[in-house]
Amino acid sequence: MSETAPDPGLQQRRAYQRGASVWVAASAGTGKTKVLTDRVLSLLLHGSEPSRILCLTFTKAAAAEMANRINERLSQWTVLGDGTLAGQVAELTGDMPDRDKLDAARQLFARVLDAPGGMTIATIHAFCQSLLRRFPLEAGVPPHFELMDDRSSGEALAAAREAVLDRARQKREPALGAALAEVVRHVHEASFAERLDELVKERARLGAALEQGFGRFDAALRKVLGVAEGETPERIVAAACVPGVADEEALRRAVEAMLSSASKRDKERGGVIATWLADPANRTGDFNDYLRAFFTREGERFKDIVTQKLAGARPDVADAVAAEAERLQAVRARRCAAEIHAASAALVRLAAAMIHEYERHKEERALLDYDDLVL
Repeated sequence: MSETAPDPGLQQRRAYQRGASVWVAASAGTGKTKVLTDRVLSLLLHGSEPSRILCLTFTKAAAAEMANRINERLSQWTVLGDGTLAGQVAELTGDMPDRDKLDAARQLFARVLDAPGGMTIATIHAFCQSLLRRFPLEAGVPPHFELMDDRSSGEALAAAREAVLDRARQKREPALGAALAEVVRHVHEASFAERLDELVKERARLGAALEQGFGRFDAALRKVLGVAEGETPERIVAAACVPGVADEEALRRAVEAMLSSASKRDKERGGVIATWLADPANRTGDFNDYLRAFFTREGERFKDIVTQKLAGARPDVADAVAAEAERLQAVRARRCAAEIHAASAALVRLAAAMIHEYERHKEERALLDYDDLVL
């Protein structure tokens, strides 16, 4: 028993229905523009006025492509034979058209050309700009505003960034200077500007996050990361190195057994632990070296810190180093959270200062950039 093959155009025809709100998602080159173009044609066939149809695209090229396709189809309808035209109209409307419908379809090209203001097919930015030109006072923008292109916007952002960095380097503002010092510890010079620019592009969300002040933002960031007030990576490490915070007696017994082991690996790791235990005054500075006895360079915990032979002969040794590894893993997680907090807060502080400088530049000159149009 054979099954009827699925109609590949069924999903597309659902998008033509004028009473439906439709979201079209598909890979590049699979026909999204055709579906949207056909939806516009369907609306026109069902009597929608051309001047009441608005098509918004991301690029001028896409807007031109849609306009060309619609005009091309409508111009073809004026000369198509009844049978061919009836088939195309039926595909769009779902009903076989009568003589009046065919005549109306042939007249659509002229209706679109003669419509007051025409059918609007424009970029999102162009549409926003047209609204702001009509209602500048209601939108809170200067009536005589000028639009910045990408080049002038990029130049203004670069100037704002340099101004903020100059203030930070001169240490006139200690908070900015400290933020700069923190960020350069983590971000390479080549990607520093890129990171700031990424935050500036999200200035609406960043502005909302900072609406109640940097202090509230910092407190919220600490809460998300689980970092207590005043907790820094340095303080976390220092607290983890205080004599007696680890089970040092158990670790010393473990070190003795590891150094006596025939395994080179046991000896090396035992030596690292012994060095750290023997010098309480320098434990903080040697903390990262100490971690090498328990974790890989990538930060993964060793599956077997001591060899299986030693663990089998001395279970207490395996238990002691495993307990210390658990403690250190928790310390590393807390330090990582504190480092993320410090770096994120510093980067946001710099970005906020840069945005403020950029906004001041635009306000003094009555300028808006493309993002401002949408916001």
